Amino acid sequence: MKTLNLNIKNMVCPRCILVVRNELEELGAIISTIRLGHATIQVPEAMNKDKIASRLNTYGFELLEDKEEVLMEQIKLGIQHYIEILEKSTKEVMLSDFLAHEIGKNYNFLSKLFSKIEGLTIETYYISKRVDRVKELIKYDELNLSEIAVKLGYSSVHYLSSQFKRVTGLSVSDYKEVMKNENRYYKNLSEALGDLREKGYTYNFNRKEDCLECKDLCASFQIEELNISEFYRFDENEDAAGKSVIYGIETKDGLKGLLIDNSNLQNKALFRRLSDKLRDGSGEKMG
Repeated sequence: MKTLNLNIKNMVCPRCILVVRNELEELGAIISTIRLGHATIQVPEAMNKDKIASRLNTYGFELLEDKEEVLMEQIKLGIQHYIEILEKSTKEVMLSDFLAHEIGKNYNFLSKLFSKIEGLTIETYYISKRVDRVKELIKYDELNLSEIAVKLGYSSVHYLSSQFKRVTGLSVSDYKEVMKNENRYYKNLSEALGDLREKGYTYNFNRKEDCLECKDLCASFQIEELNISEFYRFDENEDAAGKSVIYGIETKDGLKGLLIDNSNLQNKALFRRLSDKLRDGSGEKMG
């Protein structure tokens, strides 16, 4: 057995850790440590990084070898961690001090390198990510704007609002209106179908064992080949047919169609794979 240290791009959440762990173990690796952006594993001598990279690429992860690329990923994950800490602690820590401690390098060095490679400053990147978190909290609709400002360490609601508009081009109230229109709720399955057809979801998909079939295109697709851009669940059917679920599906070629499932989710494995393909932030929508 030999030890491999893997620096992995696009690991951004606990679910990513779970996926990477599962895939590495499927390849026969023994996990020594694993965290966002990194894994240390034990593998057979014959195992190489190319095989591991190929497996992880299927799920959108990328092995990083270039030292500067590794450092960029560490900075981005460090900023994500900093925002998480902001939400959980009232203790004020400067971002520059936090990153220097987290990564173990001088902040001025990190700042200059980040600007050179990414084309924007660490501060600008941090602001955009904090505003992204504001968007998420607005969408959850559990906190008012004052509570969000406190949670994310803004000095005032006014400062949050002005920064939000500078980054997004929209006021918070305008953003809420746009979000309401984009995430509208349908009264029933029929209304959803009519609107989604008008939005270009013209093809019909059907479940076929462990994949999806589109007779209109005379083709079958693995779940990994598709994006799930819409997802609605309707509780209108309480009989043996079960509850209706509708997925808006997009192929890599940009073709759009619908999968309607009222089978009471009997194929749970396929349902889980479809659920995992939901785009970040799209969420489940109840009819």
